[in-house]
Amino acid sequence: MELHPNLQPYAFLLGTWKGEGRGYYPTIDDFSYSETLTFAATPGKPFFRYEQKTMGAGGPMHTEAGFFRPVGEGRLEFVIAQPMGQTELLAGQAREEGDTLIFEFDPSTVANSPTAKQVDATSRSYTFNADRTSVKHRFHMGAVGQPMQQHLESELVKTD
Repeated sequence: MELHPNLQPYAFLLGTWKGEGRGYYPTIDDFSYSETLTFAATPGKPFFRYEQKTMGAGGPMHTEAGFFRPVGEGRLEFVIAQPMGQTELLAGQAREEGDTLIFEFDPSTVANSPTAKQVDATSRSYTFNADRTSVKHRFHMGAVGQPMQQHLESELVKTD
């Protein structure tokens, strides 16, 4: 498949990433989960399709879908929709620290539907290892009257 030139430096994302994570927030009990991220491409288009799913001991927990768009010179955009009524518009940067590659998205613009829980802001970071086969994901959130703070962390490996 021919990737758009903006996507070529990020071709390693294509496929499925799986691993374990944990979550915490002052308004809920701590929890553990299994996470799957999938990135797919459309020939010639300047974005990857993105899907995330989490499973807990009791079954499905969360899902989100969207588009990851490298826009040049290390600048990144992430558009994410969640079925419980939020959308996130994230702008960020890709940068290297030694052998690692870091995507940092901060701050975000969040829109809430009329019936959604109030989420005011989010930020995300993804730290890839030297050979781009594993990633540490961190998600921060300010919601339901709480200040911005870390909510989720996971470690995923490329499975295909």
